[in-house]
Amino acid sequence: MEVTSSSSILRKNDYKIETEPIDSFNPIDQAAEKRLVHKFDWRLMPMFATMYFFSSLDRSNIGNAKVAGMTADLGISDVQYSNVVSVLYATYLPVMLPGVWFMKRCKKPRYYMAGMMFCWSLCSLFTLFAKSYGSLIALRLLIGLFEGSYFSCIAVITTDYYLPVELGRRTAYFFASSSLASAFGGLIATGITKITSGNLKSWQYIFLIEGILSCIAVAWLFFGLPDSPDQLIKTDEEREVYKDRERRRILYTDTNGFEFKEVLAACTDYKTSFSVVIQFTQDICLYGFSTFLPIILKSGLKFNSLQAQYLSVPVYLLAGIIFLIAAEISDRKKIRGPIIAFTNIFGITGYILLLAVKNNAVKYFACYLICFSIYTGTGINESWLASNTSPRFKRYTAIGLNQTLGNVSGAISPQVYRKSPDYVLGHAFTLGCLIVSSICSLICSWLLHKRNLHNEKVMETGVDDRNRKRDYGDDSPEFRFII
Repeated sequence: MEVTSSSSILRKNDYKIETEPIDSFNPIDQAAEKRLVHKFDWRLMPMFATMYFFSSLDRSNIGNAKVAGMTADLGISDVQYSNVVSVLYATYLPVMLPGVWFMKRCKKPRYYMAGMMFCWSLCSLFTLFAKSYGSLIALRLLIGLFEGSYFSCIAVITTDYYLPVELGRRTAYFFASSSLASAFGGLIATGITKITSGNLKSWQYIFLIEGILSCIAVAWLFFGLPDSPDQLIKTDEEREVYKDRERRRILYTDTNGFEFKEVLAACTDYKTSFSVVIQFTQDICLYGFSTFLPIILKSGLKFNSLQAQYLSVPVYLLAGIIFLIAAEISDRKKIRGPIIAFTNIFGITGYILLLAVKNNAVKYFACYLICFSIYTGTGINESWLASNTSPRFKRYTAIGLNQTLGNVSGAISPQVYRKSPDYVLGHAFTLGCLIVSSICSLICSWLLHKRNLHNEKVMETGVDDRNRKRDYGDDSPEFRFII
């Protein structure tokens, strides 16, 4: 098959794409583009990061509540507690992909996003009224139902504003807020542990305070989320810069609506398969560590309840800082897989120490090593898939699948972290997952590197011998993958 020059127009299945390598265009005005990107950042990133902060807080505060005495007051066993943590994902997972599709069909996504957040915030707030194991199960199911597609939706919205090489840093903002949520939850729990007045138990104050704050934050999302990037373009300069950015994103976007063939393309793409495996294995680490760290510090390392709460704070803060640095390097160097594999070396070492040593000080040091893995692999993998998948609805589907299947780990992780105080099975299972993630990351990077070389050869020779059924989106020979 002959391939036309990079200035040609390619028509395939009603797609009209000016084919030119994504990175081949320099911005018409670098300073003006930087101003526009900063405008997007200031409008979207604080809002999305704050909302994801509350999302993580409302999902993981169950761990702090347990340390504060919830299970003892409600007469819940360790096995029942694990079930309470796991059951959220029974509703959380099924709504991820349909939620993305539904959000993109809404003319005003802010209605869907704000409504979703308001509902899960109320459920988190009402958890303070739980009186039994059954009521806890019901509330966690509702939180999962309303919260399930939130991260997938903000990830999809972000791809409408930024270039593929800009996604790593923006995804890092979300996960940095998640690390702050874990740290903030520990700080709140530290203070709440000392509350002795009033009619509520200490653990009930956790849900009361955090639930009210989440409900208040909904107003920002409702009034602050733009309906589209065009809504933020106010001047002629911004309009020209945005038009140029869209021209440079042309292989990454399309103007077509939903097509089922793009769903099938996402499901059969090996990039999606690798991403799901990496997401699952990294999320085992994320969910296991973030949910059970206060419990590990208390029952495994023999700290008291107050110490277990505040000693978790610097661990999470370091994890957020590490991810921000790793994401910046990832965007600047245009690499994803090697970053995941490298940071996992530290996490693997940390879990080996937790399994092999008896000294509590060394075990606490191991928690800091695990910081390199808990957010970095999950977040960079998410931006990796988003950067390398096109056209639009194939990308939306791939992101939804990645989140849906990857987050099955949220249900599995509590089941392997059952036997306290040492949690040998949980640590060993997570160790194996990080090894698998590292191997898959390197293999996927190698395959994408080979594909880039082959695409370059096709463009140089004009002969397309790749046996691909289509030549638009990420199947275009002019598409350049981030490895």
